[in-house]
Amino acid sequence: MKKCLIAGSFGIANLKWLNSVVSEYEFIIAADKGYETLKKSNAHIDIAIGDFDSLGYIPRDVNVIKLNVEKDDTDTMSAVRYALENGAEEIALIGGIGGRLDHTIANMQTLCFIVSNGAKGLLMDENNEITALLPGKYEFPKRKGYSLSTFSMTDKVTGLCEKGVKYPLDNEVLRNRFPLGVSNEIIEESAFISFESGILFVCFSKL
Repeated sequence: MKKCLIAGSFGIANLKWLNSVVSEYEFIIAADKGYETLKKSNAHIDIAIGDFDSLGYIPRDVNVIKLNVEKDDTDTMSAVRYALENGAEEIALIGGIGGRLDHTIANMQTLCFIVSNGAKGLLMDENNEITALLPGKYEFPKRKGYSLSTFSMTDKVTGLCEKGVKYPLDNEVLRNRFPLGVSNEIIEESAFISFESGILFVCFSKL
């Protein structure tokens, strides 16, 4: 597989959005109660992974990997490991924002795990899209009606430059204890972001 979508337990009410996202991915994994979310869409579920304590039963119509309830990995992390082991180059997490705050934070940390293991990671719902980046140069096309925010997920991100935005940065140090990069705006056709060290979160949120 190259592009993998993993559905988590937080329900998604917008089925039009759900169907459009599902159609972009070639391999679909349900993480525990994410099975219930995907059954509402037109998705073919390739495998369901989890301890299924949230779902309340083990699915019978798809391939299943049953996990122990007591474990170090979350169901979503187990699904991510499966995707990486099977060659995923891009992993999108849906149904992972909202509900329990601790699970949302865990999913954000999971993005760092994905990028640190050589794949592109996305965490998204109908109003937000978050990705974690390693040092390098990146281009992001303008999205009408969305803010652009950047956050350091390590102690600091160094050499941060942001161009094509309302509040540009030049060789800035972004730290994980002050939200300097929040609520920016792309004012040109694209934003150009580069940095030298650390892990950077880039977040698009609908205004």
